[in-house]
Amino acid sequence: MNRFLIHNFFHRNLPSDIEQCVELFSIFGGYDEPIDTDTPIESLITHHILKPFKSHREHLLTLLNDDPLYLNLLHAIAIGDRRQGSAYRRARIGKERGNEAFDFLRASGYLTLERSREMPLIRSHPKQRFKKEIEHHRISHKFRFTTPFLRFWFAFVEPFSGSIREENYLPFFNHFHTHFNAFVGFTFEEVCDLYIREILTVKFGNELLDSGSYWNREVEIDLLSETMEGDIWVGECKWTNHKVNKKEFHKLEEKCTKLSILPDKIFLFTKRGFSNELNEMKDKRLYRFCAEDLSVLTDRF
Repeated sequence: MNRFLIHNFFHRNLPSDIEQCVELFSIFGGYDEPIDTDTPIESLITHHILKPFKSHREHLLTLLNDDPLYLNLLHAIAIGDRRQGSAYRRARIGKERGNEAFDFLRASGYLTLERSREMPLIRSHPKQRFKKEIEHHRISHKFRFTTPFLRFWFAFVEPFSGSIREENYLPFFNHFHTHFNAFVGFTFEEVCDLYIREILTVKFGNELLDSGSYWNREVEIDLLSETMEGDIWVGECKWTNHKVNKKEFHKLEEKCTKLSILPDKIFLFTKRGFSNELNEMKDKRLYRFCAEDLSVLTDRF
């Protein structure tokens, strides 16, 4: 994520706090018109997205020619784990055809690629064999939409295009209210990664070698950063309405054990704070951040 994108969104629309900013940014990030952040979110969506649906769709999808191949793949990426393999399976297309579609969508400005940092299998000798599930595993990169607005469109709007055209918005809003909170989690994760890259590196006097999510066959960690100094930082991001407890810290430790890494710093990011037990926990590696701590990202340059 580019800091200017969320910075400009905040100063154009002036949300009341960073929590509202993240929620609205997950919908309208990359949307050019200002929005009235004092208006309920349902009214904003109706006014800015559903009522002008036809003009938005014409603008967004002209290059796609309503080709189901592209529409299905973009929807699969928007609602799934973003991995190449699972996106192709969800869209019911093969790898070769999927790769061709991705090349077109990247060139057309819809998607970018987030490369996996998983290392290939190392065999002690050429004929060494692993368990079947390991042998069949293939390293998979992930796709990213170029703006949150595009991701929202293909996750929530495009699947209900038929009823939206008829100005029947109820199916859309039923789906929206069920799935939106989970949907925002990825945007929160991106903002947290930006906070690490832009703020914490300065605070700790480090330079990053690499940063972002990490995934392999067994484990997925929201954030894993490697510094030029050789340190490893890990983080988990929880966009939930309850306080995060000590269990999340231990889950992250277990993931690190599976990866055979000893993190130098552990970051926990949350929407609504931490349990008393976690707040009182003494571990020099542990740093706790609430959503409001991220508001520094919106400061004027």
